[in-house]
Amino acid sequence: MNKGNLHTSEFTSLYRIIEPILVWMLLVMFLFSFHCAQGQVKGLNIENRSSSFGTYDELRVSVYLENHMSFETDVLIGDNDKLLYNVEDLFKNLEIHTEKSTNGTVLTGFLEKESKTYEIDFSKGIIRVGTAIFRIKDSVTEEFGVRYMDANLIEQAFGIKIIFDQRSLSANLAANFELPFLKQMRIENTRKSILRLQGDQQAVVDTVIGRNYHLLKGATLDWGVNSNQIINGFSNNNILLGVGGELLYGETNVSVNLNDGYPFDNRQLQYSWRWIDNDKRFIKQAHVGKIVNQNIAFLSAPVIGAAITNSPNTVRKARGTYTITDYTDPDWTVELYINNVLVDYTTADASGLYLFKVPIVYGYTTMKLKFYGTQGEERFEERIINTPYTFLPAGIFEYNLTGGFLQDAGQSTYGKGEFNYGVNRFLTIGGGTEYLSSIPDHPYIPFIKTTFQPFSKMILTMQMAQNVGFKGILNYYFTKSAFLELDYSKYEANQQATRFNAIEERRVRLSVPFKKDNFSGFAKLNLNQLIYKAFEYNQIDMACSAFYGKWNMSTSTILNWIDNRSPFITSMLALAYRIHSGGVFRQTAEYNKNLNGISRYRSEFEKRFANTYFSISYEKNVIAQTDNVFMSLKYDLPYARTGMSAFYSNKTVGFSQNAQGSVALGAGNKEIHYSNGSSLGKGGILFYPFLDLNQNGKRDKGEKMILLNTVKVSGSTAYVSKKDSIVRVSDLNAFVDYHVQFVNTDLDNISWRFKHNNYQIQIDPNQYKKVDVPIECVGEITGMVYFHKKDEKKGLGRVSIHIYDEKGKKVAETLSESDGYYSYLGLKPGKYLVRPDDEQLQKLKFQSSPVKYEIGFKVTEEGEIVEGLDFNIRSIEPFAVLDE
Repeated sequence: MNKGNLHTSEFTSLYRIIEPILVWMLLVMFLFSFHCAQGQVKGLNIENRSSSFGTYDELRVSVYLENHMSFETDVLIGDNDKLLYNVEDLFKNLEIHTEKSTNGTVLTGFLEKESKTYEIDFSKGIIRVGTAIFRIKDSVTEEFGVRYMDANLIEQAFGIKIIFDQRSLSANLAANFELPFLKQMRIENTRKSILRLQGDQQAVVDTVIGRNYHLLKGATLDWGVNSNQIINGFSNNNILLGVGGELLYGETNVSVNLNDGYPFDNRQLQYSWRWIDNDKRFIKQAHVGKIVNQNIAFLSAPVIGAAITNSPNTVRKARGTYTITDYTDPDWTVELYINNVLVDYTTADASGLYLFKVPIVYGYTTMKLKFYGTQGEERFEERIINTPYTFLPAGIFEYNLTGGFLQDAGQSTYGKGEFNYGVNRFLTIGGGTEYLSSIPDHPYIPFIKTTFQPFSKMILTMQMAQNVGFKGILNYYFTKSAFLELDYSKYEANQQATRFNAIEERRVRLSVPFKKDNFSGFAKLNLNQLIYKAFEYNQIDMACSAFYGKWNMSTSTILNWIDNRSPFITSMLALAYRIHSGGVFRQTAEYNKNLNGISRYRSEFEKRFANTYFSISYEKNVIAQTDNVFMSLKYDLPYARTGMSAFYSNKTVGFSQNAQGSVALGAGNKEIHYSNGSSLGKGGILFYPFLDLNQNGKRDKGEKMILLNTVKVSGSTAYVSKKDSIVRVSDLNAFVDYHVQFVNTDLDNISWRFKHNNYQIQIDPNQYKKVDVPIECVGEITGMVYFHKKDEKKGLGRVSIHIYDEKGKKVAETLSESDGYYSYLGLKPGKYLVRPDDEQLQKLKFQSSPVKYEIGFKVTEEGEIVEGLDFNIRSIEPFAVLDE
């Protein structure tokens, strides 16, 4: 063997020894370089990666809070059922105060209150909450620049417990403190409730349409006829006509009630002019014609004159309530209106007793009661309540001036000036002077009054009128609904202002509701004592009404006596049962203690068939020795309410026929609105929904009407016409704000959007108000975001896509989903630029190809979709390596 072969053999042997060492060294270097590269570009894997939790999947789940509100956030689910949440996004959704350091490794803020601070230091691996310290260890991982934290650590450190449901891919979240998100909602709801109670709804609408004023516009007509005949007896006929419109910027109503059985009297003619503008400072309301007023003196006839005030007509509720009770016919529905706004309704019991808890309202108040019978009867009782509970907010001054003459024989002159001032939230003071020329010696009546409410359940009011007397009322709710009222009045012995009053009046009212399971009702007790010069009159009124299922029972007892004489006692028991088909059986009996027997009993049955009402009753009056039979039949037409009735009483037979209705002109497209109720003092809205192609908010030539499915109107119903696509809302109270909501999902085309969704509209009197409802057509973009790894590409989620208009202003943004897909619907016609978020890409050291897309949308009726706006994302780092 020569030297060359020897050297070759030695080298081969040496190589065989070194080869494994070199392989191991290269492998270690490769792994080291891979580890470094992985440290530089963390979390770049698209679907799965390995960690201390094992492999995990990325999902977007819905998180539900205690009040059923929800939001969406990203989670990672490990193969060992570990849950990791995007802690920064979670805090953002919960509105927990969070600040991020410049390098993004530290989150700071506070929980619940500023004194309870927290700090999450990802670089040091610790969490500080107050004085407590928690170690992160392996409870945090990072994916695509987003840090996820173990749900158990979130609960331990922050007291936020998240329970995940794998079946529904949702989670329930609860915290051991009031979350800022829920706290803010609670505060906002409270503020909205206050605004609603005060009559201010502008905070919850995006479009406000106020009053339109006209010299002359609108036309409404009320009509009614009634005829009564008694066989072999007299007959009479009654006609009611009323006309309404807008004259000189105010509501104008004139009506006449004619009866052929009586000569015409000017009191049968009713007329009024009313102007309201709550935006004015010095005069907000003016009224001319027959007026009503809160008066001290007794007025024997209606007042013709004028009144002005700076008090708005909105319902501005203060704290507390007071209760009114009265009687009407059994089972009638009673509605309570304050300043022409419906605030409550109730149903009278079997005896006709009804009860309202009336809210204390700021300022001058008118109250109207509206009654609806079981057979469709409708009657009105409008009165100005001498409400002693006059409250004003602190620092607010309001006045009311009234002047005119009475329609009595001497045409007495009447006038009143009154003011009220809110000293603070507990105390309101007021005063003024009233004048009535028919009062001898003292026609002027100066007065002062005060109302004090130390807390919401108690209210005290007092009034002193010179040469008339003193009056005080204390109202106290000793439970949520049970109340006690003490009413005391004392008048001057020789005063002439209220000639029919006693010298002293004492009244006590007690009302206690009760409820247990399906059994409910209330009991009331009234004690009245009237002291006159010659005698004392006493009355006790006890009543109890109970409801159980379809049964209603009511009993009442009244005791009346003068001085020490024996009382006159009567008791009544009423029992009613409502059957499934809508009928009602009612039995009533009245017992007279002085006669020691039944004085009257009555049996009746009522039934409703669609628009038809039928009733029959029999009544026996033992004292009068009469037998009475009543029958009535009523039928409601769309344009009229008709009825006929007959009665028999001791061989006397009588009949009655009636009909009533109304007409409103100007209902759009040459239509006339017919109604079976009253239209005087009412108004309506005509909505014209149209496709606003040029998006100028006005309906131009060539822009077609859109047929809607539904429209929501507060306190009323909207009717959509398939004939002309006009949405009509009728029978609305004038000068009242109504809220209207349009919902985008009700439109037939997904590309259509209402320009405004929530309207507040004030009703013009005796006319329809036209409101254009523009509908805009918007465009949509779609695309994919791909991440390239060597020769592979996969969809990449959580990439922010920004959209800019042609002026460079960002108008929208959207996030790509977990598979890389993104879309955005809502772009108006015009030119746009679409690109990924530069800041996000720079932070992650990524680049996009292409960098941007320049697109445009034309004006169309169906909307455009621009598809295929795909972005390819690559890492700038040349040594970044992605694991599978």
